[in-house]
Amino acid sequence: MKKIILITGATDGIGLETAKFLASNGHDLIIHGRNIEKLNSVIKLLTEIPNVGSIQGYIADLSVFSDVKKLVNSIKNEHKNLDVLINNAGVFKTNNSITPDGLDVRFVVNTISPYILAQELLNLLGESGRIINLSSAAQSSVNIQALMGKVKLNDMEAYAQSKLAITMWSKVLAEKIVNKGPTIIAVNPGSLLASKMVK
Repeated sequence: MKKIILITGATDGIGLETAKFLASNGHDLIIHGRNIEKLNSVIKLLTEIPNVGSIQGYIADLSVFSDVKKLVNSIKNEHKNLDVLINNAGVFKTNNSITPDGLDVRFVVNTISPYILAQELLNLLGESGRIINLSSAAQSSVNIQALMGKVKLNDMEAYAQSKLAITMWSKVLAEKIVNKGPTIIAVNPGSLLASKMVK
């Protein structure tokens, strides 16, 4: 059965491979990226796959809350429903780890923005939908002061804490909306992948 699937971070790595697989199975895809040239290149690639459904692309920097808000509003304005939201976009290492709001970029992109997307798009997903959050085997206890931008962490600490945090909110939100909202799944995609992040 054809689904309407939103994938964040679909221009690279796991997100791109997921988009290619789902496109080959005839699903309608809404793909997100933060670079217009890469996004347009991926749209072209996906539309050439046999059996592909519709492909629509959106630009947003998920480390910037105003971009996240624009993305949410665009999707709500242009789509009446979604079947699946895949929160795939993620950051491990970056030259600038602090966002314009003074927060660690790993917490914002890996944890907070996916939460905003999930909350804002719940009504489009309905009871039969799915939210799939990419977590990781790399997890460690969350330092709330770091989450609030008051303590700096190294790359691995921030990444591991952000991935436990997305797993935690997945569980809490799933329990809160049980039998009245989409199924929420946090998944570790695997540690021996040849993705850019793993390399």
